[in-house]
Amino acid sequence: ASVAHELSEEFIKYTRTGVESTRLRQLGAELRTSHSRQEIFTESLVDLSAADQYFICTACRATVNVFARTLTSGELSGPNRDAEAKRTFVGLCTYLDIQSAEICGGLFDLNWPLFDFIVNETIAESNSICGLLPITICQIKQDEYKLNVTYTANNPTTEHNSYTTPSSDKDLHVLQLTDIHYDPEYKVGGWAATCQDPLCCRLDLPANSNAAGAGYWSDYNVCDSPKHMIVNAFEHISKTHKLNWIYHTGDVPPHNVWSTTKQGNMDMLTEIDSLIAKHFPETPVYSCLGNHEPHPTNVFGNEAVPAELKVDWLYQHVWSLWSKWLPAEAKTTVLRGGYYTVSPSKGYRIIALNSMDCYLFNWWLLYDGSLVLEQLQWLHDTLQKAEDAGEVVHILSHIPSGDSDCWSAWSAEYNRLLAHFRKTITGIFNGHTHKDELNVHYTAEGWAVAVSWNGGSLTSLSNKNPNYRVYQVNHENWKVVNYETHIFNLTAANLQPDTPPNWFKEYEFVREYTSDMSPAGIHELLNKMAKQPNLLRKFWRFKHAQADPKLAEGCDDKCLSQTICRMATSNYKDKTRCKQLQAILKETV
Repeated sequence: ASVAHELSEEFIKYTRTGVESTRLRQLGAELRTSHSRQEIFTESLVDLSAADQYFICTACRATVNVFARTLTSGELSGPNRDAEAKRTFVGLCTYLDIQSAEICGGLFDLNWPLFDFIVNETIAESNSICGLLPITICQIKQDEYKLNVTYTANNPTTEHNSYTTPSSDKDLHVLQLTDIHYDPEYKVGGWAATCQDPLCCRLDLPANSNAAGAGYWSDYNVCDSPKHMIVNAFEHISKTHKLNWIYHTGDVPPHNVWSTTKQGNMDMLTEIDSLIAKHFPETPVYSCLGNHEPHPTNVFGNEAVPAELKVDWLYQHVWSLWSKWLPAEAKTTVLRGGYYTVSPSKGYRIIALNSMDCYLFNWWLLYDGSLVLEQLQWLHDTLQKAEDAGEVVHILSHIPSGDSDCWSAWSAEYNRLLAHFRKTITGIFNGHTHKDELNVHYTAEGWAVAVSWNGGSLTSLSNKNPNYRVYQVNHENWKVVNYETHIFNLTAANLQPDTPPNWFKEYEFVREYTSDMSPAGIHELLNKMAKQPNLLRKFWRFKHAQADPKLAEGCDDKCLSQTICRMATSNYKDKTRCKQLQAILKETV
């Protein structure tokens, strides 16, 4: 904290006088060389190096300090207020070599109106604001925020959630599409390998560059999906699989977080929706929102947010796209908060959540955490009605509750709901991480009550082979009895740009792991993986869709430990089960 304080004080002097002190020059030199420009934008915070984590914490605290000081001192006031604020932010952003002036300026333009409102309306200090980040050195002791949903009954958990559900010829087949990240500006042969922007494959290669250009079918570097790859995927899926319906779990726009527009995001959502409708005209599609749908990226509010900062335009737009598969009464909650429920047939229900209520980069959480309680209470009430009616439920939610970027207070209450309605909820489907993975949800007492399945991503960002997943679901109880993941190898595909990629079934869950896909069965699978590192290594290979750069990198003992921990974590701040498995694994590797 002292380095951040010193940096902010010295930088404020610099902005006032134009004179760079010796100490500021020293701090700047140390910090500029201590971080990776691209990875701090593209990697999960917990997966960053210690140096990158230190940099982010320091830069966060210094930035908040600079704005808090200049705002309270009255320096940022008058007709030039916004221009001065931008000059200050871009100055600090480029001084620390966070990104280029263009990207720093874009980030400011998109986020300043909201950030300005929040800073003026709250009294939080930089340590407490930046302490929300899942970085150990940044966290301080704070009172744990509690979200208290009102329950209508008590339903204690006393055992693992176990059941046996055989597969049959009557089983349903459900496609999960997630994290498509369509980039209309993808440039085949463009700048990929040495680019340091938060998103590449959009610009021409620099002059005299010997770097390989962006691949035709996408790229292992920090690049999103060209349209022709998406079209090819949809064509292949429609010809290969007989589907009952589609779960589309969010994130259509690309990772150009500094240059999004409302119209651009709406156009991409419309275009992908039209492509899905073209290739699957008779197949119902049930969607949920991802963090890249709004403008600016990540930022969702609700009814309590000032009108000019709301995302009502997005809710209205997705309703126009989703409504063909939803009942009229779903319009109320879609327009209010981007969530809904639908019963495709008697006895069955789908609940689609807006999980941005838990996302730490949704700045409205800094303003008032209680804003998220409304949707959680609605989730309880909807599940209670479903249970009373004898229905079974699938939940769609973009961000996994155990993700390090998901607010632990939200995760804690969400996990309580999953435990309470463990016999009603028969499937949970996530995206966001771009990884083919799963999470077991545990109670505080250690009982496994639910499993969340993560469908990976169609985008290759980054170091992934594009993939999709098809679930086999029991037609009577809606329990997942198997799934298969399909991929193509990017290296091989890009060697033959004129030939469609060779999509193939990468694996089938039951054949590779276990036929017991109940929470109790996956609980036992984790025990088995901890005792058999080779099985865990196989999971890691599939997790990254066997992408060539990842296979070359390999997974050492630390990587294996992190892999099994992630599967056993459904609230980032509760690592009880994770530590049990890591202890078993340590004895076997």
